[in-house]
Amino acid sequence: MTIWKKILLVLGVFLILIIAFCFAFFFRTQQMVKRIESIKISDVDLAQIVDGVYAGGFGDFLVDVQLEVTVKDHKIKKIEIIKQRAGPGCETIETIDRILDAQSPKVDVVTGAIGSSRSIMIAVQSALTGQKY
Repeated sequence: MTIWKKILLVLGVFLILIIAFCFAFFFRTQQMVKRIESIKISDVDLAQIVDGVYAGGFGDFLVDVQLEVTVKDHKIKKIEIIKQRAGPGCETIETIDRILDAQSPKVDVVTGAIGSSRSIMIAVQSALTGQKY
């Protein structure tokens, strides 16, 4: 086997591996999107929540957020991101402002960062309800 045939064989195997990785990445990303979209985000009855700091989180494949929600006098006073993994520029900190304004985890998503926005909303809902996703 000539050197050129060996090089072409290695390049061919490499190309097949890259294509397989791309298909696997695409499939896993689609699974993540379906899971994030399937979780129902609801208003939370803050009258039932006692004062305190509540930990919540949500994560799947490309997005992950761990946070703490501070409740005082049956109002969400503060949401602190402890850890967040999202694409650069997709941290969607404005989702926190929307939740604080609405006093509910059920708010509009930030355009261009739907996964990160919904992850924060799910994590806040998890913190306030104790429900794990």
